[in-house]
Amino acid sequence: MPNYVPYLILAVVSITILIMIIIHKRQFGLTVLFLSFSGIVYVGEFIVFVIGNCYFYVPDVLEVRYYDNALGAIVSNLFVIPVLGVVVAVYQLRIRWLVLFALILMGVGELFEWLDIYYTNWWRREYTFISVMIFLLLSKFWIRALELGNRWIRFLSLWMQGWGGAGTVMYILSVVGIRYYEYGFFENIYRDNIFISALMGMMKGLIFSVSIMFFQKLRWRLLAPVLVFGIDLPLYYIGVLVIEVPFWVYTIVYLILATLLLWWTQYAYTFISKISSGRFST
Repeated sequence: MPNYVPYLILAVVSITILIMIIIHKRQFGLTVLFLSFSGIVYVGEFIVFVIGNCYFYVPDVLEVRYYDNALGAIVSNLFVIPVLGVVVAVYQLRIRWLVLFALILMGVGELFEWLDIYYTNWWRREYTFISVMIFLLLSKFWIRALELGNRWIRFLSLWMQGWGGAGTVMYILSVVGIRYYEYGFFENIYRDNIFISALMGMMKGLIFSVSIMFFQKLRWRLLAPVLVFGIDLPLYYIGVLVIEVPFWVYTIVYLILATLLLWWTQYAYTFISKISSGRFST
């Protein structure tokens, strides 16, 4: 069996569950909550996966091994764990369900190790259980804080979904060979790229969120795509950002993607505000 099959099954099952919840609740906006949870998980993975090098995924899809490793992490971080967070948050599941989900993910990790498509460096199964439980408990109370109108939770929700979206787009740009970052934080240039991309993604997600949440006029909001493009220019001129297509092509592609992310952040803010105003109830 090809390595990617178990990863594909996890992704399909997760997406199916998310679609079923959206249909049941008749709320497409739950994708915003899903992406917010993805951003939260991305923060944790940035620490333990990128910096800590705690485990290694082997879906065997991409030629560049570290990008292939990151693809496996995306299946876990962008799909499986955040979807479980949405399930727990929307249906306010009791603690026994959270324990069951954490045990299942521990079992999946064991299965993937047995299949030789995932291995750990210093990570232990106990850490999986603890970290999943903490995240699911956080998910359960996160939406309650949103419903109470907590301004900081609204802002963090918007930022996390923006960072999750920006980080995923930046990963795709690297995989398709449009651009990459290289400074020398790590010996592996691809790991170096993912590390810097994550930092830049956090910053760009923050810019999108601030522009939508604190500026009402369209002309000020439209500065956000220009600004996120502009903060890359110094890195380009000193050689940290390497662009592998004509610069004008990169500029057009980048500004289109940035504008789409800005539009999505506006939609996300509308849905988050809907939760905070009591127009959405779990």
